[in-house]
Amino acid sequence: MKHIFVINPAAGKTNVTEALLPRLHALFVGREEELETYLTTGVGDATRFVKERCAASNGEHLRFYSCGGDGTMNEVLQGLAGCANAAMGVVPCGSGNDFVKIFTQTEPFRDINALLDEPVTEDFDLIRCGKDLAVNVCSVGFDARIGTDVAKYKKIPFVKGFGAYALSAVVNTVKRVKEHYIVRINGEVIDGSETLILAANGRYYGGGF
Repeated sequence: MKHIFVINPAAGKTNVTEALLPRLHALFVGREEELETYLTTGVGDATRFVKERCAASNGEHLRFYSCGGDGTMNEVLQGLAGCANAAMGVVPCGSGNDFVKIFTQTEPFRDINALLDEPVTEDFDLIRCGKDLAVNVCSVGFDARIGTDVAKYKKIPFVKGFGAYALSAVVNTVKRVKEHYIVRINGEVIDGSETLILAANGRYYGGGF
């Protein structure tokens, strides 16, 4: 089995790469051939890499580890969905880590040893929106605009993590809260002025129930 850590250097408050890579190399002493690491370079890069790696696997069992936030995890998911010999683990390093809260205990996700040694996997239903997939939440509207703009505000000096999220929330509140949407969900049509429309697959969203 290959253990492939997909690391997003832009996730969270600080670049986790410098701290994470030495830990990984220390854990794989004596079995270096099982370890692969990949540092993403921008939006969509994780999906591209995972798709290409799955296509070149020749049936070898692959376990990808998303090292970032919920956005990084979703990109890894998009890449491996439909690959029968691939599974996904999560090392939460981002500003938002709602997915791991689905599970009763979240601490094992921060223990890479536990992730490596745990052989049990779980099957998840996925939410499809057009060509895209989601495992936790799929939303449009006010909250989606806030999340999308966080990356833009992170580029401002000294604005990181929750600060970028808070700034995005304030700016989008000033711009507008409601918009007109026409959304079709399993044959049902929602047509009106809405703040947000949400399809959820877990117990947590935005840090709450």
